[in-house]
Amino acid sequence: MSISRPATARPRQDGPPGPDVQEPPSAAELESIERDRIDWATLLGAMVMDAPDLGGRLVTHEAPTSTLNYVAAIRWSAASFEENLSRVVEVMSDRGLWPSLVVCDGLTEPADMAQRLRASGWMPVFSDLNMWTRRAAVVPHLDPGLRMEAITAASALESVRLETAVFGLLPDAIGESAELLAKSVSEGTSRGYLLRLGREPVATARLVPGPTVAGVHAIGVAARHRRRGYGRMITTVATRAGFATGHKLVWLSVIESNTPALNLYRSLGFEFAFRWTRWIAPG
Repeated sequence: MSISRPATARPRQDGPPGPDVQEPPSAAELESIERDRIDWATLLGAMVMDAPDLGGRLVTHEAPTSTLNYVAAIRWSAASFEENLSRVVEVMSDRGLWPSLVVCDGLTEPADMAQRLRASGWMPVFSDLNMWTRRAAVVPHLDPGLRMEAITAASALESVRLETAVFGLLPDAIGESAELLAKSVSEGTSRGYLLRLGREPVATARLVPGPTVAGVHAIGVAARHRRRGYGRMITTVATRAGFATGHKLVWLSVIESNTPALNLYRSLGFEFAFRWTRWIAPG
C-alpha cells in the first residue's frame, strides 16, 4: 500500500520521533489553524471575505439550507462589542441570513465573548474541538485486500457518496460536492484519500495544505466497517501526507460530543488547540 509523492512536494518533514511531549503551537500557528478552518468553507462552495466593517471574516453560501453563513476570526475591542454585534445583526439580516458568529476560545476578542453573547440572548448551537499534532502515528497493516488511493476527478463522486452517508448530508448536494472536490484535487488546492476493501470504498479523508499548517477534514468510515482500524489508518495516511508536503503541524476538528473520535485522535498524538463554537442571534 503506497501513495506516490508529487515531484513538486516540499521537503519531507515528518514529526520528530522520541519524547511524548510536543512543542505547543505558537500564536501564529493557532491563528493559521483558525484561518484555514474558515477557508475550508470555500471548498464546500461558500464565499469567504475579509470584512473589516464587521471586525472579522464573513462566510456566506447561496444554498437556502446551508449552515455556512457566519462571521468568524473576530477581533473586537471590549468597548466596541455592542456596536459590532449590532452591525453583524444588521448586515446579515439585510442579506436574508440569520445572524451568526463563531467564537474560538483563546483567539476571539474580547476574551469573554461567550459570556457577553449569552447575556445578549445569543445561543450556542454547535461546538467542535480543533486538535493538532507534530508527528504522525504508526499503524499496522490490516487486511491484505485494502488499497489506499489518492482521490482523482474520476473517484471524487465515490468519496462524496461515502461522506454523504457517513455524515448524514443532503443527497441532493452530492453532484455539486463531487464537482467541487474534483476541481480542488485537480487544481492541487486539496488532496483526498480513499481506502478500499476490494472494490468497496470503506473510508475517506481530505487534506488541505495551507500556507503554514495542513488540515485533515471529512474523515469518515462506512458504518458497517467501523471499529476495524480503518479510521486510524486513513487519518494516519492523511497526517503523514501533511508532513510530506512540508508542514510542521497538522490539525483537524471533531465534534465535542464524539467521544470515540476524540479518543482515536488523542491516541494518534493529536492534542487540544481551541474550541470552535457557533452562536446564533435570538429570534
